[in-house]
Amino acid sequence: MGARGWIRAALPMLLATAACSDATAPVETRPPAQLNILRLLPTAPPLLADTTTFTACQGQGAEGRLVFNDGSGGEGEEFARLTLDGASLLAKPDGTPFAPGECVQITMALDDPTQILVRLEPSGLRFDPAHPAQLKLEYGEAEGVDSTVEAKIAIWRQETAGAPFVQVGSAVIKDLNEVEANLVGFSRYALAY
Repeated sequence: MGARGWIRAALPMLLATAACSDATAPVETRPPAQLNILRLLPTAPPLLADTTTFTACQGQGAEGRLVFNDGSGGEGEEFARLTLDGASLLAKPDGTPFAPGECVQITMALDDPTQILVRLEPSGLRFDPAHPAQLKLEYGEAEGVDSTVEAKIAIWRQETAGAPFVQVGSAVIKDLNEVEANLVGFSRYALAY
């Protein structure tokens, strides 16, 4: 198994041992003006699509991805990935629990074309803390990321535009230029420090 395969195989254990759940006590809260959200390089390729919608059903795994354009209109490198397992769906935005086999449409969208900031909907959707959704954000096309910044970046949650950001327990996978976190609910998520 290559280095990338080993990292992917070990990632669930790394996330668990790093206590990477937004269900834990917040590490830090900051107003938007005091947070450095990573910006995409001006030379970064555009996303193939800045929004993706997929269906997630109770009892089945599901995944949505945003990818960069490879230059010929095809899929390039991954920008963001949201993964749910079969037991992730807990409650609808109104608090009603999901019945077995019941489904929901999930949308992941780039919220600002210059920043690593994604919006996940429907707002208020809740996941089982024992089976959280997993969000991965890639920073290989971000500007100004050196070893100092890499040591400080994390995924930050913002409930609504203008509200403070709350740091989410995150794992930085330097070899893959990505940050991953477990989520128990939907809102806006930024890659920042």
